[in-house]
Order: sequence, then C-alpha cells, then structure tokens
Amino acid sequence: MYTKIILPDTGIEKMKVTDILVKEGDSIKKEQSIITVESDKTSIEIPSNYEGIIKKILISIGDIIYKGDIILELSNNQIPNIIKNNKEILDQKKIKLTKLIIPDIGTKKMKIFAILVKKNSFFKKNQTLIIIKNDINKFEIASTCSGVINKINVKINDYIYKNDIFMYINPSLKEEKQNIIKTFIKKKFFKNIIQTYIHTSPIIRKMIRKFNIDLKKIKPSGLKNRILKEDILKYIKNQNIIKNHDIQNPLSIYEKFGECEKINLNNIQKISSKNLSNYWKNIPHVTQHIETDITNLEKFRIKKNKEFNQKQKNVKLTLLSFIIKICACALKKYPNFNSSLSQNNDTLIIKKYFNIGIAINTKQGLLVPVIFDVLNKNIHDLSQIIINLSYKAKNNQLHPNDMKGGCFTISNLGQSKGNFFTPIINSPEVAILGISQASIKPIWKENKFLPKLMLPLSLSYDHRVINGVEGINFLNYICYLISDIRNILM
Repeated sequence: MYTKIILPDTGIEKMKVTDILVKEGDSIKKEQSIITVESDKTSIEIPSNYEGIIKKILISIGDIIYKGDIILELSNNQIPNIIKNNKEILDQKKIKLTKLIIPDIGTKKMKIFAILVKKNSFFKKNQTLIIIKNDINKFEIASTCSGVINKINVKINDYIYKNDIFMYINPSLKEEKQNIIKTFIKKKFFKNIIQTYIHTSPIIRKMIRKFNIDLKKIKPSGLKNRILKEDILKYIKNQNIIKNHDIQNPLSIYEKFGECEKINLNNIQKISSKNLSNYWKNIPHVTQHIETDITNLEKFRIKKNKEFNQKQKNVKLTLLSFIIKICACALKKYPNFNSSLSQNNDTLIIKKYFNIGIAINTKQGLLVPVIFDVLNKNIHDLSQIIINLSYKAKNNQLHPNDMKGGCFTISNLGQSKGNFFTPIINSPEVAILGISQASIKPIWKENKFLPKLMLPLSLSYDHRVINGVEGINFLNYICYLISDIRNILM
C-alpha cells in the first residue's frame, strides 16, 4: 500500500522546488520536512503529513509545482510486519522503574503543597500527582503515562528544585511495550531520520549546501534544537572551511579590488551594534516627524545667557536643556510613553518617575547617560548636568549606574547639518525623540511670510504600545510647550 504526499495549499499559486531533503529508501516521520520550495517573496519547507518509507520521489530540483501535485509516494506497510516478525524484542526487555522529575517552571526553589496519590495506587495519563508552589503561584505536576506508584520521594512542605526526582513509577505494561516497539523501530528502520530531520531554515540549508557541511556535526543552540546561522558560522570558523576569505580575514574579500584597512571595533561599539540591531529587529518602529517654531525660545535662551555672562555665572543654557524639561512634562501628560513592556509582552509597566537619557557620541562609541528626576530640576540645573555628563562620557568616566534607569531618550543631531531621521528606540523604553538642526524658513502668518527658526523633530515609538494618534498628540504637545516659554519654566 502506498501513500501519496501532495503539495498543500501554501497560499501561492506556483512554487519552485529548490531543495529535496530526503531520498528514496529513507524512513521519514510525520511533520518531517521533505522539500524546500520558493516563490518570488518567500521560501518554505514542506513537511510530510504521514510517516513511512519513501518508495518514489516524483519531483526534481527546479520543477515548478502547484497545489495538489504529488511530491512522493510512501510505503507504510513495512512497520506492522516489522513488529510481527520481531515480537521477541518485547520478551528481551525488562520493564524498568521510571523516574518522575520536577520540570523547569522558571523558579529555582519550590515547595511541595500537596501529594494527590499514594504508594501502590494506580494513576492515569495526565492525572495530577503533586502540587508545588513558589512565592506567587501553584503548579500541578501531571503524569505523562498511566501506571502504578512504586515510591514517593517527597513529603508535604519539602523544598525541591528543577530535575529533582519526586516519584518512581511502574508504567502501564501496554504503554511500555509500545515505547519499546517505537524505540526498536527508530533504531533499526529510521537510521536516516537523524541526518534528514533537523530543524533548520531554508537559508541555513542553503549555507549547508554551499559549504558541503554535514548537519550531524553542527551543535544546535536554537529553540527546540534548531540550528541557527550563528551555529553554522561558528562551525565554519572552527573548521577553517573558508580559507582565504573567512571570518578571521575579512580583508581578503575586498583587497582584490584595491587597498583596504582593517579597524577592530572596541567593546562599546560591538555592544552598541548588537543592541541596536536587536532593538530594530524586535521592536515594531513607527517614526513621525514635525517642525516646531523655536524663534521665541531661542531669543529667550540667548537673552538669559547674556544675563548669566554679565553676572559671571559659569553656565550656558542650551536648547537641549529646554527640550529635556519639555519631554518630562509630555511624559507626565501621556503616561504610555513613560512605560516598558514586560518580558512576555503581556503587561505594560507605567513609570511614575521621569528620567531622561541623552545620546552622546564619543570616540569609544554611542553612550546614553541618564538625567534623573527631571521634573524637579530647573533649566539651569539641567544645563549644568548635561555639561558634566558630556565631559564624563567623552573622558571615559561614566559609571554604569549613570546609564541605567532611563524612561525616554533624546538623540540630538542639532550640531550637524541635516533634517529628519529615524532614531532607534533604546529598549526597554518605548519611545525616543530625535532633534535635527534648526533652520530659518518663511512661514505664512498674518497674510505674509515671516522668517521663523524651525526645529525638525523625529519621534520613534513602539507600535505595540503607542498608536499613531497618540504619537502625533505627543509631538503636538511638545510643540505647544516650546511655543510658550512660561509652560516650560513653571
């Protein structure tokens, strides 16, 4: 008897076969990937919805196939015959006691709250055996099979840890026989499964084909033993597979076109690069732009600096100090911007304090020191703190605590010529404000054009937390505070 495996509905009319992951004679499992197909936009691994031995493969690499086309034929009659002809394996196996261990529930130490079975009692599959608890929650530990309790290793109020043995059981004879048969079949008739049924993406399989790598030699580090790109690169590096232009000598790729120089990144640059890449990849960014009139604010700032200079006060008010104060006021009015998502993304944590980070470019790389409790500081204080933090950052004197606890970050490119840009959110924050260089523009007002000093602002935010209406309202409120200096100084 043969089973036909067909191309399922992928949502795309036609697909091109780019890889065949099995061969005739292989024994395959259900849900095992058998071919890779591609369209103009995506690459998909097609799994088998049956298990058995491949009798015939009906497609080739490069073929264009459609929904319902037959991929291969399976012969699945051999497994029952295998069991019939090898009944002696059951007689050769002794039924052994099975250990039940505490699974990893994310808590280091737990306490036995209740024991729901007794020694020599019979239990069913998925029956709750014990209840454990930590400081917050209770967890029911259920059986994965049916059988008889042989020994209970714990008692109520005992403290236990992950992988501790809490019971020994005699599994149901019927289930144990089935497990023995499955193990026998896997060892004797599914030899090719280890080689072919390894979780990887199409991109990884393409790399494997390119460098002719044996998958069995790769140690997976991804979830559910999935092979990641980093695992392949690590293997390539360790085995020196790419000899002339590998990771150790990246220059060789480019030197054939002309002279090159290699500069090693410092630790701060490496960490910043990795973090920014992760933030961009994992946070759904939205960026909104606006121009705001800072003509009156700039006149006020210049006037105050002249007064300080006449009084010989060693301080200079900067535009950034005003923007920092304004942002703290905006965070208070719009608390979603002053929040962080929990690690499992199902809880929003609203902060009741207002700490603003400022991105500072240094020779070592990008650093983001934090100004704490901004709402309770005046513009004079903020200007002095900015000067001190900038000096410490550029002289490598920042303490790690100076860069923790931020609620919101400001990236200031105002000293460089340019317009709008997209700042990357500094996770676990949910928003960041970018400031570009101000310029004088003609603005239509009172039936004529007036010269106004316009400041470009770019707000990036996490779209999981903040929607577009909230984003533009937040920006407009900042513009409103900038337009009226009295709001800032209150």
